[in-house]
Amino acid sequence: MSGHRQVARRGAVAAMGVGLMAVAFATISRADDAPPLLKDRTLVAWATLGDRQQRGGGVFGLTDPSERFDSITFGEITPGKWMPGSDFFRRTPQDQSGWPEETAGPDERLQLAIVHQGHQSRLYRNGALLASYDFKDEQTYGEDVAVTIGLRILSSAADGEGAGFFHGTVTEARLYDRPLDAATIARLEPGGDRDGGPPPLGRWVFRDGRAVETTGRFPYVKLHGGARVEGDRLVLNGEDASLVGRRRRPPTPVASPIHFRPEVGRLADTIPFYHDGKYHVFYLRALSKVPWEHIVSTDLVHWTVLPTALKSDGPADGPDGLHMFTGSVVQGGGKFHIFYTGWNDRNPAGQEFLRHATSTDLIRWTKDPKFVFGPDGVLYPNGRRRDFRDPYVWWNDEDKAFWMVFCSTGKTGVATSPDLAAWTLRPPLVSDYKDMGTPECPDLFRIGDRYYLIMSPTGTASTHARSSGALRGPYLDPVSPALDTRILYAAKRMFDGRRHVLVGWLRDLAGGRDDGAEQWGGTMCVPRELSAGPEGQLHSRPVPEALERYGKTALSLLDRPPGAGEGWSYSGPALVADPAAGRHATIDSEAPDHYLLRATVQVDPHAELALTFRAQPQESGGYHLVLRPASQEAEIRGPGFRYARRIRLDASRPIAVTAFVQGTIIECFIDDAYSFSCRAYDYPRGRLRIGASGGPAKVLDLAVKTAGN
Repeated sequence: MSGHRQVARRGAVAAMGVGLMAVAFATISRADDAPPLLKDRTLVAWATLGDRQQRGGGVFGLTDPSERFDSITFGEITPGKWMPGSDFFRRTPQDQSGWPEETAGPDERLQLAIVHQGHQSRLYRNGALLASYDFKDEQTYGEDVAVTIGLRILSSAADGEGAGFFHGTVTEARLYDRPLDAATIARLEPGGDRDGGPPPLGRWVFRDGRAVETTGRFPYVKLHGGARVEGDRLVLNGEDASLVGRRRRPPTPVASPIHFRPEVGRLADTIPFYHDGKYHVFYLRALSKVPWEHIVSTDLVHWTVLPTALKSDGPADGPDGLHMFTGSVVQGGGKFHIFYTGWNDRNPAGQEFLRHATSTDLIRWTKDPKFVFGPDGVLYPNGRRRDFRDPYVWWNDEDKAFWMVFCSTGKTGVATSPDLAAWTLRPPLVSDYKDMGTPECPDLFRIGDRYYLIMSPTGTASTHARSSGALRGPYLDPVSPALDTRILYAAKRMFDGRRHVLVGWLRDLAGGRDDGAEQWGGTMCVPRELSAGPEGQLHSRPVPEALERYGKTALSLLDRPPGAGEGWSYSGPALVADPAAGRHATIDSEAPDHYLLRATVQVDPHAELALTFRAQPQESGGYHLVLRPASQEAEIRGPGFRYARRIRLDASRPIAVTAFVQGTIIECFIDDAYSFSCRAYDYPRGRLRIGASGGPAKVLDLAVKTAGN
């Protein structure tokens, strides 16, 4: 598992009871040059409670693109009690000992309300005050707010996905742009247009088999999962059913010829496995209960979706009761084996155990309910919330045994087995992770006479590679241990008999903004070939199958394309700049929105060269890949981010640059060795700009190609 995230708590499904809840929060303020902001507000929902044992289900709420939310929630902190749910409980008191438990029967309708007014919140039931308290972190919502019914928090990855599905029914829901008092709330009735209340900002009703927003302010309404309308109410199953309402339809993502992403949810940790001419990638999908999904390809660019490999199917408080987290696939004993992490923070024995499943065809998997492998409390800590996950298993021919490396607190653990059934814990690898957090998602392999250890330390939020001359270590960092920027995470590789192929996930950023909060999961990166570099460095380059997808030349230096700028001129086939001291030479040309760039440049040891993708009229606008031979550093930067690290740059010879500029993703490769990736949300289009300063620079060749032939 990588990048722990807060997840839903859900209980079993039982008989239905009924309730109405209202939440009052803040006011809509309007500025002449700004979208409306929802401050003091009231949310109201008439709902039936299907199961008083359920935990954390959201009846009606608001979520912004950064996954900040407020929701009428049942039983998240204290079983059986209503509460105002919020992101990381910022507007939710943890001590609810004085709040009454719900006693409603299956046919009893309740009226519930939460009012946020300034920094105060009030919780009502049938017009009577249940709780009143103050909070510090006021939340304001804008035009991009999403309304959810049946879901506590909406994931920014996809409509209808998130955490906290509610089991019950909803008859009506209303959003007010002001705080309502107890008397006004008590007068409200579902279906009542003359109940004495002010006009709502949004109102959702259910009739004729459809969900309808009656004010027209939230025209986008969509049911997800098992949500269905029966009579005058929305039926919610507590598993995957929800309604999402918005002011605008979400944008349609650009289809990529080289990237895979699931239609719903995010692609998270990848578990690659090569067999019989096919590249299999199992992956975690960022859903409320994380499963193992499965795709397969023969060329690393065209992917076929196969049935889900593993899903949560155990007791609610057992190791398989919540998430199926990272592991590995190995062949042995005439079968295929998955070793995975059963993650469940409700498991009293511990939140992480290693688990086992088998298959004869890589498609249909059978779990072994008796295999529960955990720490011993001696070599590896055995506290309830200890780290013990992400097993990678392979046959060690030198030891004549199967080896497993796994993630433990501050170390890479080891276990061995003669038969994949009985495992013995061994001392961890010698690899120092001081100030790096927990090294997640380990992968261990050999190239030539060196061993390489890939892992993703939580403290760096990126994937690293170390090497050693011995299997047990010590594993030491090369000059550039990170395999990419922090946009790539939990990357692992497979061997196809001639090359090691790495895949991982390029993380989404909240709100589709370049300065958005980092999310767990996103889109699979371009597959990359790994090779051994000098001094223990692990190099990576895009697989040629991805390069071959771009066959239409849109721009070539051979054609001497026209450009705007100063300080550059042609010298034979090359583009040359020799800026005066303190000056900056720039030239830019038109470029497609999505393309592959391949260039070869020569940079003076004291010069700095920048390639800017989707360059804007203002010089800082766009995404800048910068080479600095003098400091042996490169970086990629854009609005709100800068990813820089040390690399080896030899200014005595030409430097090759490859860059995929595709949709919201940019992946750059320097000298087929160092990868620099970023998200590119803010600027969907722009020009291609080349800049130089501090000394002479040459562009020896350059071509821009688009997908197709």
